[in-house]
Amino acid sequence: MLPLTMLYHNNANAEISYDFSGFGTLGYAVSNNPSPYIQYIDNEGTFSRDSLIAGQLDIRFSPKLSATIQAKLAANNSQANGVDIDITWAFLSYRPTNDWLFRIGELQVPGYLNSVNRDVGVTYDYARLPAEADSTSPIYHFTGAAISKTFNFDDSDFTVDLYAGKKTTDLRYYIGNEIPGAYTQGSSYNQVKINLAGLAFSYKTPKHTFVAAIHRVKVKNEGGEEWLKEIGFTEIIPGSDIGYYNNEPSSGASITNRFDLYLANIGADISLGNDLRLASELVYRKTNDLNIGINGVLGYVSLQKRIDKWTPYIFYSQIKTFSNDLKKHQRIDSNQVPSATLNAGLINASQHVIADIYQAYDQFSVAIGTSYRFSPVSVLKAEIMFVEVDQTSSLFDVSSQNESSDFSTTIFSLSYSFAF
Repeated sequence: MLPLTMLYHNNANAEISYDFSGFGTLGYAVSNNPSPYIQYIDNEGTFSRDSLIAGQLDIRFSPKLSATIQAKLAANNSQANGVDIDITWAFLSYRPTNDWLFRIGELQVPGYLNSVNRDVGVTYDYARLPAEADSTSPIYHFTGAAISKTFNFDDSDFTVDLYAGKKTTDLRYYIGNEIPGAYTQGSSYNQVKINLAGLAFSYKTPKHTFVAAIHRVKVKNEGGEEWLKEIGFTEIIPGSDIGYYNNEPSSGASITNRFDLYLANIGADISLGNDLRLASELVYRKTNDLNIGINGVLGYVSLQKRIDKWTPYIFYSQIKTFSNDLKKHQRIDSNQVPSATLNAGLINASQHVIADIYQAYDQFSVAIGTSYRFSPVSVLKAEIMFVEVDQTSSLFDVSSQNESSDFSTTIFSLSYSFAF
C-alpha cells in the first residue's frame, strides 16, 4: 500500500481503525503542434492530461485483515472529453503471516517500477511518466485476486506476485480521414472485455529496486468495429502491385473479435552514489492473433540528481513497432491508386483509415526537467520534452491534412503535486 497517510483518524478505543489519505496533481501542458499528443496535449494547452484528485480509505479490522478503497477524479481517457470518477483500488487484504499476502477486489497490475503509484505525483520527480512506456498495457487496474510471497533477507527482500482478473474498458484509436457513410474523422472507441493474468518479481534493498514480470492479456471486442485479422488487397491491374488494401473477405481479409496480447518487462531503479539515481524499464509487447502494429519494444532510461530540495533529471524514452509490421503500415498508408481509377478519392482516403486502424509506433522523446520539494508530500515540477516521430506514431492524433511522419513536437509541462 502507498505510504500516504499524513492526516488520519484512528479510533483507538475500537478494534477497527480507519486511516484516510489523499493526493492530487494540478498540471498544465502545452505543445507547439496542433495534433494532440496522448489525447490531450496540443498547442492550445490543457489541464486535462495531468490533473487529478484522489482519496484513499484504509480500514483495519484486525492485524491480519484490512480493506482499502481509492477513488480518483480525472479526465476520462476512454471518451472524447469530460472527467470521471474511477475506483482504482477496492480490495480486501489478508496477511496470515508477514511473508504471505492475499488480496481480492480492484487491484493494480504489478510488475512495473510505478505499478502502485503511477497516479501519485509526489512519489516521482518526472512531470509525468514517459508516455512511450506508460502506454504499454491497455489497463493498469483490474477486478480479481493476487497472491504475494515475500522472502526476507538481512537488508533486502524478494517478492513474487501472482495475479489474475478481468476488466471492461474502452480502447481508443484515431481516424485521420473522413469517408462518408463509413468512417468519421476523429476519436473512436471500442468497448472491450479484458482477462489478464501474470507473474511479477521484485527485489528491493534500501537503495535499489529491480522488477520483472510476464503478463497475458486476452482482449474481446464487446462492440463497435471488429479488428482486421488479415488485411485484404485488390489488384486493379492483375499481376501487378497496383491496387488497394481493404477489409473485403473476397480480397483475402478476415476479421476477429478477440486477440491475446503478451507482455514481458524488466526494470531497475538504482543508486549510483552522490545522490544520483538511474532508472530504466524495457517492455516487449506481442500478439500473434492480429496483423497489427502494436507489436514492438518500448522503454526508457532516466538519470536524476538530488541537490538539496531540487532534483533535476533527464530521460530518453522510445517506442517502436517491429520492423516487418512497421513496413507494412507504411505500405498501406502510402499506397495510392491512379486518379483515373473509379472512386479513386475514396479508395485513397481508405488507405489512411486502414493504416490508422492498423496502428504503428516509431518515435522517441528526450525530456529535461526538475522538481522542487517543499516537503516530502508537496512538489513543484517543470519539464520541457522534445518528441521526434520518424515514420509514424499512434500516440498522436494526426489528420490527413498534416504530416504523419518525420515531424517533431516540443512540450512544456508545469505541475504541482501533493499528498495529505
